[in-house]
Amino acid sequence: MKKILTVIILSFIFQYSFAQSCETFGIKCTGKINSKSLIIQKIKLPAINFLLGKEGINLKNRFVEVKPNDNKFDVILGIEYGSRSIKPKKLLDFIKTKRDFIPIIISAVKNGENKDIEIILTWENVEMNKLENNFSGLFELNLNEINVE
Repeated sequence: MKKILTVIILSFIFQYSFAQSCETFGIKCTGKINSKSLIIQKIKLPAINFLLGKEGINLKNRFVEVKPNDNKFDVILGIEYGSRSIKPKKLLDFIKTKRDFIPIIISAVKNGENKDIEIILTWENVEMNKLENNFSGLFELNLNEINVE
């Protein structure tokens, strides 16, 4: 009886001592909108679930809305469960298999009139980097400069 009790206690100790924790990673999106004739008010960027190809999510949760500062944007698109140790190129390659393009919606004013402009970005000028900070699983999706007329 003592042996069985000892084995049960040891199994609980090992289970709680060596439990695997869930890792998370996030994607931060940066870039700049260039336009001579538009006043940029808001930018809608695809959320992390949309980029990773997770189907069945609510349509209104597919985009993250941000107000630009001097037409620049810098926003975290979301946090997801997965490995922090993934290489930036592998993560970008995975996203490319799920999405052929990056959709962006820009709310702007032109000649006093509000407009929503949809832009489809290809993967040619997009860069993915790993940011070194307190949250070691943060990746930067740099859309660089986007020209809009």
